Amino acid sequence: MKTRHYVLPVLVVLICTLIVSGVFPEEVLARAGGGGGGKGGGILGIILAPFFMIYSAIVTHFLVKKNKKCRSLLEQIAGIDSSWELANIKARVEVSFFKVQEAWMKRDQEIAKDYVSERLYQKHKAQTDLLIAQNRKNILENINLAETKVVEVVDYKDDSRDRFWVHIKGSMVDYTIDTNSGSVVSGDKSEAEAFAELWKYVRGPKGWVLDEIDQKVQIGDLTGFKSFSEEIG
Repeated sequence: MKTRHYVLPVLVVLICTLIVSGVFPEEVLARAGGGGGGKGGGILGIILAPFFMIYSAIVTHFLVKKNKKCRSLLEQIAGIDSSWELANIKARVEVSFFKVQEAWMKRDQEIAKDYVSERLYQKHKAQTDLLIAQNRKNILENINLAETKVVEVVDYKDDSRDRFWVHIKGSMVDYTIDTNSGSVVSGDKSEAEAFAELWKYVRGPKGWVLDEIDQKVQIGDLTGFKSFSEEIG
């Protein structure tokens, strides 16, 4: 009989995961990383609104739980290695966030080179070079980084393997123009779009660098995070 109690939550998670994974279309090469928001609307959006609310509550629960564990772990690790201090991490995330957005909009990845890994630098360069070749420019305005929460901390004795994931929330006006005509080809220049993403950081020559952007925050991502430190056992 207990199985019945899990049917609705499982259906909610399944339905919303399918939606987040691509039922609604996305704007191509919008916002740094190549994602960006498609907007679901009309009667389908109204029908699915309760499912999104429940799904969002579940995601929030996992975010709070993971962040609490990370903050506790960071307090311990920071006593050994100051680069793990939460204030330093948050400052690095904030600076890199705005550098990455600036590099994306200006289609010049040299701007963010000190804040991203070589792998991500090459990926973003290829994407922004494509925008240039297509006479497209992604315009990002009123950029707001509202919240950052560390949700995974992985600390090895070998520092080159260290990483952390941070959940970020914010908003920005995000649209793409044709550089020849100046006309808007996608997005909405009149309304800011809210977003939530997961950003992965690794050790670089000059501190923490962004290595990956996951623009779809899903429950499976959060449950898969396992924080630990070899330094403190």
